[in-house]
Amino acid sequence: MSHTDLLRPRLPAISEYNRAYWDGSVHNELRLPHCRNCGHLWLPPSPRCPRCLQGDIDTVTASGRARLWSWVVMHRQYFKEFPPPYIVAFVELEEGPVLMTTIVGASAAELTCDAALEAVFEPATPEMAILKFRLAKSV
Repeated sequence: MSHTDLLRPRLPAISEYNRAYWDGSVHNELRLPHCRNCGHLWLPPSPRCPRCLQGDIDTVTASGRARLWSWVVMHRQYFKEFPPPYIVAFVELEEGPVLMTTIVGASAAELTCDAALEAVFEPATPEMAILKFRLAKSV
């Protein structure tokens, strides 16, 4: 059984509300719902703006840049698809939304609060890639 077959039951269904996000993910683009009424950006996608509750929504492509806010190293295995250790983090996107994600390509010892991060996408199925973050490469 492949990693994709194991992961598939844990993935959300694609709907009209999250299709733009998932379509972007397979093209290595972070697409955020954007409220045309108040300008708010958020994740996860939903049919109404969580700030003003209006339903006039489009999608914007985010930069993929973020700052590390907090993290924890998971040492216990809760699901066979996710062997420990792995790093779970809260990151703040350059565009404002804060989200929970996974840090890849770095050890906990390399992380610092406010570290610059960049989005990476790990293919999960032909229709979905999972958003993760890594330390930003130096310019």
